[in-house]
Amino acid sequence: MSSTSAQSAIAREQLIAALEKSAKAFLDSLSSVPASAAGVKLNENSWSILQVAEHVAAVEQRMLRGLQTSQDKTSAPDFDRDAKIAAGVRNRANRLQAPEMVVPKGRWFTLAECKKAFEECRANTIDYAKKAENLRGKSFMHPLLGEIDGFQALLVMASHADRHVQQIEEIKQSAAYKAAGY
Repeated sequence: MSSTSAQSAIAREQLIAALEKSAKAFLDSLSSVPASAAGVKLNENSWSILQVAEHVAAVEQRMLRGLQTSQDKTSAPDFDRDAKIAAGVRNRANRLQAPEMVVPKGRWFTLAECKKAFEECRANTIDYAKKAENLRGKSFMHPLLGEIDGFQALLVMASHADRHVQQIEEIKQSAAYKAAGY
């Protein structure tokens, strides 16, 4: 195995580990939320835990479909952008407006349904990450980041779940959540 392919194998293993870790964190953050508290919001303009869970599952599905149908990328990989993407997506200080196609709309009605949709899709995402050839050679058009490669798209998926774990935990620490008796 060449040093380049060894580096690629290590990077893929790290990426898969990040996807697995963020899935566990996301599902764990939802596991302690009683169904009666799923609708708690920080304020009238924010999302509830149920809406956050729906959004994360919808993004996961949409991004995986996009990766599975992606075109070949002709430009060289931008390895320096990897860390910036992961850190930027995770950073909740960067307030972002979700693209309309992944705004919560009641696709699923319970946290259990959202969790199931996410779990199934994340399992498929991890399988894709394990089997896809030349992730760096895939072109993915992200609505906020522009063109990224397949490896970076998977980094976004791992980091996106992490970002919203922070949001769920923020809601759980709120007065509204505590006032609801949780």
